[in-house]
Amino acid sequence: MNPISGPEFVGGHWIWRSRRGSVEVVFAGRGPDGERDEVLRRVAPDAPADLAAAKQIQSATVLPARAGACGEGDALWTDRSGLALSVITADCVPVVLAGPGGIAAVHAGWRGLVNGVISATLCELPGSLSAWTAWIGPAIGACCYEVSEDVAAQVIAAAGDPAVAVPGPAGKPHLDLPGVARRQLEAAGVGEILWLVRCTRCDEEKLFSYRREGKGAGRNIAFIWRG
Repeated sequence: MNPISGPEFVGGHWIWRSRRGSVEVVFAGRGPDGERDEVLRRVAPDAPADLAAAKQIQSATVLPARAGACGEGDALWTDRSGLALSVITADCVPVVLAGPGGIAAVHAGWRGLVNGVISATLCELPGSLSAWTAWIGPAIGACCYEVSEDVAAQVIAAAGDPAVAVPGPAGKPHLDLPGVARRQLEAAGVGEILWLVRCTRCDEEKLFSYRREGKGAGRNIAFIWRG
């Protein structure tokens, strides 16, 4: 059985789902406009009413989650049941995590990966990371993510592996951002890593992409909660 199922068309949105015990994960893609709580109600009517969100700023700041707006930062974590966490992306990497002591949600663009948003989040999580599961959601792939040599050098250093950058057809480097996230999670000792391999820029039917659509692009949303 695929640990991340989908795509499904639910409540007007394309979604992918996963579950580990009492923890549920939903990656929501294209669908009608709406606030995050509206989207969650459409795609998962049984999810908790309380939803946490941050004002994302491409940082390594990790915030304790509470219902509603949690401040400026790019990761949330909680040890509460009955609270859903969310992050939005339009090409960046969404990472959600669950373990015996709580759940977390991370927005990881190239700047966040370089600045250590994943490691900063992992430092907040209780217990052994070997008991935690991480889900990497849809993000722009190396097929489409062309960057400058300077950005590529920073991301390679953050990944500790030059294989995360490959030559593109125009001669500039292309980055594998989900691969960087996976390497960082593996290096930290996270016990299980599940990866939805889906390029946001390629999948015009089901996912929003800033690189494809520009400033008018909608946002994909990752949700995680423990019932």
